[in-house]
Order: sequence, then structure tokens, then C-alpha cells
Amino acid sequence: MNQMTVENLFREVRRVFIVTAGGAVLGLLAVFLLHTAGIAVTPPLFSVRAWGILTLILSVLFGVALPILMRTYYHEYRFRKRTADHLSYRKLQINLVIVSTLGAYVALVAYLFSVAKLHLGASVIAGIYGVYSSIPSKGKHKADMNYYGLTESSEA
Repeated sequence: MNQMTVENLFREVRRVFIVTAGGAVLGLLAVFLLHTAGIAVTPPLFSVRAWGILTLILSVLFGVALPILMRTYYHEYRFRKRTADHLSYRKLQINLVIVSTLGAYVALVAYLFSVAKLHLGASVIAGIYGVYSSIPSKGKHKADMNYYGLTESSEA
């Protein structure tokens, strides 16, 4: 299947989004229950401060920076080749969802280790932004496919 409709792409990306974002929500629930029960988890290797800085950097990297870099690289590469194909666009969209939601998982680690409120808050904001930016939308996919000259195999 070389050609793909917006509806098929939307369904596939939505499925990946539900699995990845659902895992983050379940993890958040588990960590919340740990905190409620008074079970403290101490971070391995480094101090809590170092983990706070690390989780902040990683959540911004995964939730904000890498998705922008991936889209920019894809656009630049396709602009140079003057062509785009359905398979590479599908891979890009799925990888964007996975990478963007990783920011939420890193924020989950920050919450688990009870890092400083500044680092935790910034990590959570970056994680939420990553999840929000990866929410699948038929309109977004249709506009992107038109922009890259990817025609649908059949109008849905």
C-alpha cells in the first residue's frame, strides 16, 4: 500500500497516540498512588537536584525541541528532493507522536523522584505541551498531505 488516505493515517496515528498517552496517564496514576501512600522513591546515582535539572532538560528536549527539529528536517529533506512519499510521511507522524509523548514520561520521572517544584513544574508543562502538540487531527494531516503533494488514493 503505497498511497494512504487521511482517514487511514488518522486512525493509525490516533492508535499510537492513545497507547503512548494512555501509558503516561496510567503511570501518573501509579505515581500519584505511591505519593498518596507515603512511599518515597529515591533517585539512583545522583542527587535530587541533579535529577531535577536532567528531567527538565529531557522533557523540554522530547516534548518541544525534537519534534520541531524532526519536522524541520523532514521539510528540508523533502524540499531538496522535491518529492515526498506516503511511507516517509506516515513514519514522520508516528515518530512525532512517540517522541512528543516521551516528554510526559520524563515529567513522570520528575514527579516520581519529587524534584524541586520549579523543575517539576517546567517538566510537566513541557510534557503537557508535547502531548498536546501530538494530538492527531484530520485537518492537520490533510493540510500537510496537500502541502507535500501527497494525494489520497481515494477520498474518504
